[in-house]
Amino acid sequence: MPEPTPSTTPQANHLVNQVLNSKTVPIRFSGKKMEYFKLWLVNLLLSILTLGIYSAWAKVRNTQYLYGHTQIDGHRFSFLAKPLQILIGRILAVAIFAVYAVISGLNPLLSLLCTLLLLAATPWLINASLRFNMRNTSYRNVRFSFKGSYGGAFVTFLLLPILGAITAWLAMPWVLKKIHQYLYRNISYGGRPVQLATSTSYYYKASLIALIIAVIILGAGYLFVEASNLIYQLQNGRWSLPALMPMFLAFYLITFNLVAGLFYALMFNHLTNAMKIDQIASLRARLSIPAYCWLNLSNSLLLIFTIGLAFPITQIRKNALLASATEVTLQPGIEQLINTEQDDGKAFGEEAAGVFDIDLSLT
Repeated sequence: MPEPTPSTTPQANHLVNQVLNSKTVPIRFSGKKMEYFKLWLVNLLLSILTLGIYSAWAKVRNTQYLYGHTQIDGHRFSFLAKPLQILIGRILAVAIFAVYAVISGLNPLLSLLCTLLLLAATPWLINASLRFNMRNTSYRNVRFSFKGSYGGAFVTFLLLPILGAITAWLAMPWVLKKIHQYLYRNISYGGRPVQLATSTSYYYKASLIALIIAVIILGAGYLFVEASNLIYQLQNGRWSLPALMPMFLAFYLITFNLVAGLFYALMFNHLTNAMKIDQIASLRARLSIPAYCWLNLSNSLLLIFTIGLAFPITQIRKNALLASATEVTLQPGIEQLINTEQDDGKAFGEEAAGVFDIDLSLT
């Protein structure tokens, strides 16, 4: 007699249903360079004319444009922050910064005390900034949230970088991994936490590749300068420092942007492919390293030759490339999500982080 076929378990049925009902879709970004440039320029001019007061509305309008032109499966992202709450937070942050600057200038001891207080406040500022941005980001009318703790941020952003420095930067790839884990694992969507399975060895591999490329480019640059110098001397000439400076700056610009672009592309692919929200969504990225290196270099040149006015164009170019290289697998559970976060109206931490030059980016 044939053996009876074992019955499938409810868990197995659930997994099969998830696979059968899931769908993989691209991230689409429809922002236009000149359209966003006009919006950004008008917002900039209004902010200048109103002595910075309109900058809160400008920030909301700019962010809403970028979010509103990013969609997955026909659903757009939304930025829900209110300009007035940002303005109030910004005023408070600037006022505290002014007090900090005045007190710091009175004498060295007070300056040291203020610096220590700022260091102590840094973890809170980082968490408050991320919490505000996540809580005011929504997809399918469901908000994101951030649950980082003061202790976690203190260890991650203050103690671990010190460890990286005292180990002659040998521990820095591992430190960067811990920073990414803190940032992403504390994000949740509709109450479902983001899971991130990153590999320490990959961080070291990416760092080693970036270091090798930097050495090769700088070595080639050095040989080029030496060869040019030799030819110049054979022609009874002599290099002068002003003549060398443009060459050095060009090599620095090329090296920095190519190495930074390569490392970013490697990290973007690794982080995106290691990220998922259980029973909701998983991501996959295939960002081309040459394409992103060229984007990084060309964006830098645009910013230099336009004295920063091309900034909105560089944003559109970057968002479009990253979106085109990423796809999302949506699972049926996303249809059952409900909103678990409400706007708390507190923008002070996010604005204070910007005023004190404490900024973090998730992309």
